[in-house]
Amino acid sequence: MRIGMGACLALALFGADSAEERWPQFRGPNGRGTGNDSAVLPAEFGPSKALLWKTPLPLGHGSPCIWGNRIFVTAFDPGTKRLEVIAVNRQDGSIAWRSPIPATEIESVHGQSSPATSTPVTDGELIYVYSGSFGLAAYGWDGKLAWEHPMGVAKSPYGSGASPLLHGDLLLIARDFPPAPYFLAVSKKDGKVAWKVDLPQSSQPGPKTSHATPVSFGGQVVLNRPGEVAGYSLAGGKRLWWMPVGSAGTSTPAPGTGVLYVTAYNMGADPAGAVTLPPYADALAKYDADKDGKLSSNEAPADGLYFRRRAGMPDNIPGAHFTIKLFFRFIDRNRDGFVDEAEYGGVGSFFARGGAGPAHGLLAIRPSGAGEQTGALAWSEPRSVPEVSAPLEYRGRVYMVTAGGIFTCVDAQSGKVIYRGRVNAPGAYYASPVAAGGKIFVASAEGIVTVLGGGTELEVLATNDLGEPVYGTPAPIGSALYVRSARHLWAFGK
Repeated sequence: MRIGMGACLALALFGADSAEERWPQFRGPNGRGTGNDSAVLPAEFGPSKALLWKTPLPLGHGSPCIWGNRIFVTAFDPGTKRLEVIAVNRQDGSIAWRSPIPATEIESVHGQSSPATSTPVTDGELIYVYSGSFGLAAYGWDGKLAWEHPMGVAKSPYGSGASPLLHGDLLLIARDFPPAPYFLAVSKKDGKVAWKVDLPQSSQPGPKTSHATPVSFGGQVVLNRPGEVAGYSLAGGKRLWWMPVGSAGTSTPAPGTGVLYVTAYNMGADPAGAVTLPPYADALAKYDADKDGKLSSNEAPADGLYFRRRAGMPDNIPGAHFTIKLFFRFIDRNRDGFVDEAEYGGVGSFFARGGAGPAHGLLAIRPSGAGEQTGALAWSEPRSVPEVSAPLEYRGRVYMVTAGGIFTCVDAQSGKVIYRGRVNAPGAYYASPVAAGGKIFVASAEGIVTVLGGGTELEVLATNDLGEPVYGTPAPIGSALYVRSARHLWAFGK
């Protein structure tokens, strides 16, 4: 592989002819979330401890992409509506360059998300970026636009969320939302289409949009989609195999040692999310303002009448829980503009599934052959499963963290739970766990980065408050940990 002159110089300066100095994509080398196991990384750090440097940036939810002496992030300025790619010098945190993403319209996103959610990917020659507001673009090591592949503004109701995958000479991205989901591969050299395939429409109830990043696994590329996990050929995008799952496909799969780990979150199957609505008469007494004996959409409260909750998720996050108001048009089956007593009483069937239903939970999948995979599930763990955060395989164990700071460790071979407990950092979790040097790092949306030991017991080594939200997954490389918070890029180390 040919490496740009700037990257060559950086690698020479760092003595980094190994993957130790590269975190080239979302969740690092091969998307596995693990760094150098011999690295010495700090457990305690923050604004006044073990801080190498701290660089202010516009808003962004993506993760750092690192190669040699360069760190690449995406950012969005709500005031100017400017989307951009920013290159930061890894040695001192100074900004090397910043280049605009040529979007003329900004996509609509969830209230908790950002138009700059995607993580760049690099091969040391070009930096490749995806934006739901624009499409794909590539930048040289000097920040100049090398090529662009406009795709139009994404119309996903919650925003895109996915990052591009680089595999060989192909750059891949899935636009997985109605009415016409598709999977695209372009040449990394010039952005020209290599292939484009339509994705099957999901028949499962609930959201039909995916926000997961494609991953390489077994010489194929795998997508976690609404209602299924599926493998596609890199040669032409053919759908080779699929396995039905009971989730919307929000979390990115985690390639493991001969097995693929997927967190298939199903709110309807999570017993911790069950809520009992008050009797219809009580709801009318409290909310029926015009006393007509029915509940209109305007009368339904935005912060009450929950019929399903995301366990551990704070109430102040938009759309955190399922309310009568949020799903009014689905509950109002006769479309008369009101929820009557019969419709109110039928809310419980909103998540009903026939029989045992598709697999859900933390899934260990070993696909073989072609077509539907009926025997590919090695094991599953249904409790405390995250909706967004990806799982982590490390030292023979699999870890996951979900809202409320619930941290679970299971045996990678058997799926048996080794331990489960809280890490004393409640709130939402969107970042995925990463590991290096015997330590595991998990970041909450409230800006708490918890460091845990990688043993067989829950061992919290430190709880570090950065003072602002963290949505991006940290990057441990060399002897430093890099964290992208909402408005800063941080480097911690000795």
